[in-house]
Amino acid sequence: MEKCSMCKKEFPVSALKEMVQIIDRKAYLDKYCPVCQAVAGNNPSYYYLAVKKAK
Repeated sequence: MEKCSMCKKEFPVSALKEMVQIIDRKAYLDKYCPVCQAVAGNNPSYYYLAVKKAK
């Protein structure tokens, strides 16, 4: 269980998505729950983190 960076509620790790927030040319990596993803997804300063998995 980990906390969502926005609402601070605990969720299973599999439910959280990593997103990058850009503020003043600095990038912050945070994890967001499904509800907060909808809020962050509509904000132009948030981006989903694309990670390639090794084969």
